[in-house]
Amino acid sequence: MINELDFNDKSTIDKIKLFLKKNVNSEYNQSIEWNNIRNEKVKYFLYYTDSEQRILWTCSLFEKNRENQIYLYAPRGPVLDFNNTNLIKLFLDEIHNWMKLKKYSRLIMNPIIDFKMLENFPKEYIYKLTKRNDYLNLHDSCKLAIMDTNLNEEDLINKLPSKFRQNTRRSYRKGLISKISTEIDFNIFYQLYIETAIRHGFNPHDLTYFKNIYNEFKNNLIFLEVWYKDIPLAMSIDIIYNDKLIYLYGVSSTNNRNLLGMYNLQWEAIKYCIKNNISKYDFGGVFCEEDDVENKDYGLYNFKKGYCYNGFIDIVPDIIFDFEEVFYD
Repeated sequence: MINELDFNDKSTIDKIKLFLKKNVNSEYNQSIEWNNIRNEKVKYFLYYTDSEQRILWTCSLFEKNRENQIYLYAPRGPVLDFNNTNLIKLFLDEIHNWMKLKKYSRLIMNPIIDFKMLENFPKEYIYKLTKRNDYLNLHDSCKLAIMDTNLNEEDLINKLPSKFRQNTRRSYRKGLISKISTEIDFNIFYQLYIETAIRHGFNPHDLTYFKNIYNEFKNNLIFLEVWYKDIPLAMSIDIIYNDKLIYLYGVSSTNNRNLLGMYNLQWEAIKYCIKNNISKYDFGGVFCEEDDVENKDYGLYNFKKGYCYNGFIDIVPDIIFDFEEVFYD
């Protein structure tokens, strides 16, 4: 049975959180906490239970509007076993019927799966894929920067390109002060965030958005800071979710970049993973190609590439279902 979550039902919320914790396909974007943070006016959190009230899948959905078409988007979802053909069909059958009742016809989802898993999708459901380099229309990246951190510090730093090893080590000789805590200095963080937004040309969130992140994830959140004397150089808000440390938002000063504050910050995060037995450090996605030197994110692309010694992870891009086009045999 498909259900819409009652956010006042603590018992069910606890049950869903346990399901998400045990599921290897669960990402923070599909958590109840992230559903609370998102500012879409219309959003849903669905879960499906069998006759014994066991949860088989969950899906956090947000109503979006692009080019005057209203549709539902499941970021990094749904959460289910994509090796299970019957379960995928069950999800599509149920979500199709539920969407008809809600008068939606288009679903876009982008779980972290490889192309081979698409073979498990039922043939009666037609889908389209957004082009991998169609960065204007992709809802999220299909090229992920995730670094394995299950090595000791010396072995790990020796896996990095020479420039990254040198800059990381040099940053520790410049008298920088790094801190890791569970409290966010919102005023200074937001000041650096606005500087970063101007430098990279993106539209910033308001301060309330970051306070909501703190309120939802404060039990699994760390705040990293790098200073030179009394000058803030770099900061990040990271969350711990399913054995990954996720570099959620990183900011840095436009000035004093020669002090290599961001290298210092990244290595402190990596050291945190090693010390706390967190197996992966997730830098997020990249929206750039190897030779796309004119792309505004080219510098960020190269920075992430330097730390991801085992290369980027390629996954399926946005999967688009237009259910009015579904044909049955």
